Amino acid sequence: MLDYWHSVEFFNSYDLDDQLEQARRRRQDTICIHADETARECWDAAIGQPGELYLVPFDVSLATRLIEAHVAERATARTVIERIRDEEMAPEGLTCFAKLSIGAGGRSSGDALSVSALPWALGRLREGELTDLTAVAFDADAAMLKREFDMLLGGGMTEIDCDMLIEMARRLQTWAGLEPGDGLVAWMAIKAGNHGRPVRERLAVPRTDCAVPQAVPDEPDAAEGDAQEDDPGDVLPILNSFYVRDLADARRTLDSESPPRALLAYLAARDSSKTDLDAYPAGQREIADSLRPMHGIAGRWPSAPAHVQSLMQQYSLNKMKMLRVGDILAVNGPPGTGKTTLLRDLIAHLVVERASALAALPDWRAGLSGESVTVDFGGKAYQVPALLPALTGFEIVVASTNNGAVENLSLELPQSRHVDAGLRSRLSYFGPVATKYAGSHTSKPWKLKEPVWGLVAAALGKRANRWLFSNIFNNYAATPDDKPGDLFLSNSDVDFSSWDAVGATTYWRYLHHWRKGGVERVPFQTAQRNFDAALKQFEFAQHELDQLDAYLNAIEEAWPQVVECCPAIAPFSRCGLERQRRMLDTHIDRFHEDARQFERRLGPSWLRWASKWLRRDAYRGWIAATQAATVLRRVSDDFREAEQIQAKYDVPLWSGEDLAFGAEIERARSQKRAFWQTEALNALRNELFASAMALHEAFFLTVHAEQPRFNELVYALSNLLSRPPISGASTLWQWFFMLTPVVSSTFASIRKQFAGVGPEGLGWLVIDEAGQAVPQAAVGALMRAQRVVVVGDPQQIPPVVTQSTQLLANLGDHWLGTRRARYAVDHHSVQTLADRVCAFGVRNPTIPEQFIGVPLIIHRRCHDPMFNIANAIAYGGRMLHEQKTWSTDAYLPAPHPVLGASAWWDVRGAAEAGSKYVAEQGERVFDALTRLYRQAMDEAGASTMPDVFIITPFRQVKHGLVDLLSDRERWERALAGTRKPVPTDLAEWIRKCVGTVHTFQGKESEVVFFVLGCDSRHEGAMNWASAEANLLNVAVTRAKKYLYVVGDRVLWGEKRHFEVAQPLLEQNVQPPGFRAVGGRVMERRSGSVVPPDF
Repeated sequence: MLDYWHSVEFFNSYDLDDQLEQARRRRQDTICIHADETARECWDAAIGQPGELYLVPFDVSLATRLIEAHVAERATARTVIERIRDEEMAPEGLTCFAKLSIGAGGRSSGDALSVSALPWALGRLREGELTDLTAVAFDADAAMLKREFDMLLGGGMTEIDCDMLIEMARRLQTWAGLEPGDGLVAWMAIKAGNHGRPVRERLAVPRTDCAVPQAVPDEPDAAEGDAQEDDPGDVLPILNSFYVRDLADARRTLDSESPPRALLAYLAARDSSKTDLDAYPAGQREIADSLRPMHGIAGRWPSAPAHVQSLMQQYSLNKMKMLRVGDILAVNGPPGTGKTTLLRDLIAHLVVERASALAALPDWRAGLSGESVTVDFGGKAYQVPALLPALTGFEIVVASTNNGAVENLSLELPQSRHVDAGLRSRLSYFGPVATKYAGSHTSKPWKLKEPVWGLVAAALGKRANRWLFSNIFNNYAATPDDKPGDLFLSNSDVDFSSWDAVGATTYWRYLHHWRKGGVERVPFQTAQRNFDAALKQFEFAQHELDQLDAYLNAIEEAWPQVVECCPAIAPFSRCGLERQRRMLDTHIDRFHEDARQFERRLGPSWLRWASKWLRRDAYRGWIAATQAATVLRRVSDDFREAEQIQAKYDVPLWSGEDLAFGAEIERARSQKRAFWQTEALNALRNELFASAMALHEAFFLTVHAEQPRFNELVYALSNLLSRPPISGASTLWQWFFMLTPVVSSTFASIRKQFAGVGPEGLGWLVIDEAGQAVPQAAVGALMRAQRVVVVGDPQQIPPVVTQSTQLLANLGDHWLGTRRARYAVDHHSVQTLADRVCAFGVRNPTIPEQFIGVPLIIHRRCHDPMFNIANAIAYGGRMLHEQKTWSTDAYLPAPHPVLGASAWWDVRGAAEAGSKYVAEQGERVFDALTRLYRQAMDEAGASTMPDVFIITPFRQVKHGLVDLLSDRERWERALAGTRKPVPTDLAEWIRKCVGTVHTFQGKESEVVFFVLGCDSRHEGAMNWASAEANLLNVAVTRAKKYLYVVGDRVLWGEKRHFEVAQPLLEQNVQPPGFRAVGGRVMERRSGSVVPPDF
């Protein structure tokens, strides 16, 4: 199976267009060298300059043609939907054979070479050698290529002349067994470039244009073009796959005596046995049992105590608490159901758990194992003390294929606005250092985007991100006399006063102030006592809630006896304790009165023994009444105790039937609020988390101040982010996570970032947006993790797989035979594989024979009709909206002041030749955009584009829209007479806000235009777009308040899933008796307008 995934990875294409565009946005010149008489002249413009040289560029459509030729005679014919899918997913633009990094003086060596495996794989494919598509075969051929380049470049740093350049290109083509015939030798991005004119060409420049400068404004935070970074163990770095090396390592590790358990579970050949959480009563009992107070997590992200989790969020967290090494918990999280909130509380739980271990230490020295580990960076080594094993295993890595998603999570975690207002002034964890990290770093003037409270998370992954975080370890100072500081920056470089204004500082300066008393110094023992006190308060409250649960269980167990005594009594309910207790007291009084009546008939007590025979009926009645009163009194006493605890903590209670899927009103009430969570308890949990963070800071700083040579550890941490150590990586990362509990990364950077971390070397892996990750992407992260939480939604856009369906089928049949369907990369994601091996879940609402993981149900993002459309087409009506109650099923915003209510705009027309783009639809959107822009300028005065997305299912429609919206003359005509300029951010807005559905996963906007395109000649394309709910589901749920579908209603309105959306959009009016006010639905009662009971 891993060989199959390996072979698939070889056929990824390296996006050279993207690399060149990034270079131009960084104001670097780009040069194209053709294989003709202009080559020497063009290369002379670049020779001697540093940059990136991309060898043998070619149009990736060549790969598509070669693959189609190979599979044509070996596979069954594709369906129309498969053909359309292949067209839409196929890569576009330029790719290349290899990249050579050029250093100062235009010199390079074979060590600076990295290659794409795609040309090599195409060569093997043409020879029909599928068995050779393995990492072993590739490494053997790559080693041969490396030797040839070493010889060509003289085994050292050599200046690259034109003849050498052409020879390198020739050898690469010979090595791969492929000659593209495009006539291109290389592209080069010159790092010294800083001026020139923009470039519009996609594939290549005219032969008369050798140098192609770029004048796009620079972006200080632009990412470097991180292809697969080199690893000391690699023969040659691979450009077009981030996962090949980890797949090979995983194959070896799985054959070892102790294979990583989480990875083993993930790759299981059989599904795990399931507990169906929808099953009644077994599933409901599983939920209720797991939600008992004793199973709750102590830590809580310190938001307002009144904010509580939804029921299934709490259930998921309690199951995470119970995970063992090797376990995988899959959480199914539709859009807007609180996945980020869930992850915050998991992080808080693990921080508190590690703080408990810190609090149990007799002193700070006991937190060190007593062993010292050599961390060797190859030329510089550091001696690092190892942590006590009890303090490890809490490392948290959040990973995804989406760089923006995991970055945003890490950068949002420390923001003060997510913290309860009453706690903000007291909650600080390396606060000034976090403030430095959260700002704009070395720019002048230095700016803080928004206030932060602690160094709780690091957005790592790509090289640029790691460099930004490493800046906290720099010894910046204005002058040599301003200690500490060994890197002296003048105020022309850094505005130190702006740092001081918000309290920003580096780690070393913070340590200096801490030592000198400039920062409040909390001794480690004091921090331990503070945490212990907070923990005891929480545990006492949790114990009382456990007692409340026990009293309620005891009442429930005794209720059959109550019914036996009082046959007409109502069934027991956990709701209305006081009412039920008073009812019992009434029955108790009645039984006492009955007993007294019988006693009078039985005579004095000393004669009562004889009544067993003389007055049997009266005696039996007296016994029955006395026993009934005793039974009811015991139950009533339990009610009283339960009432007192409930009143003390204001605990909302529920009936057992509330969870039943069919009981909609009760189900909605229970699902919206977690069991046993109260404002009083949450306030204690907030304090516990704050004291846990303070204890972590006290431990780290105390160890640094008292431990000899601890400076070396901090130096090593700084180096860790620029290059992996040869040895000691696991120990060093454990310290990194002790300082910063959470690290985010893309899967693509896992191997580079955690090089040297062995199997199960990281405590926790949280996979976000798992439904959009190909199955093989997570292998490297899973291999290194002990416990795994997988969060995603298979009803969102599936992973982008660019290989053709026929090629994937051929490779799958070759490596897996009949097992291909179970691991097929074009039918599965990380989420679906995790769902299969998770022991808890529910049936997939769209495919009942399949199970998904633990479902999150309460939706908080979208208004209607977007919520109703998504819930109907993708989730079988399972989701519940937080803002809806039993009295209304509508949650509508006020109509948009310019565009009106969400609607289907019926725009028809003929598609342009060879395209799915319908010009009339583009014009309708353009007109709407200009009106929105004019309104925004009138209100705010800014000449920037409004918060709007334009989404389409098809690339050709996207290209048509981009061409239309990029036409500045059209904008000038549209704005003529208004005295309004063309939007200043138009090009950047188009790049970010116009595209296919696949590029908008995880994003959201107030307003979304969904442009369908197509005419009657594109029946197959429309069938592809409507075959599954995913595409429409993602499109509509990007819109928080307003959705405008732009397309031919006759052609699209009867298509699958669209036939559900059309009437919901047409009915998008305020229901009778309601009107929208300020974005909320208001209910009319007796002539007045009042808010529903939300």
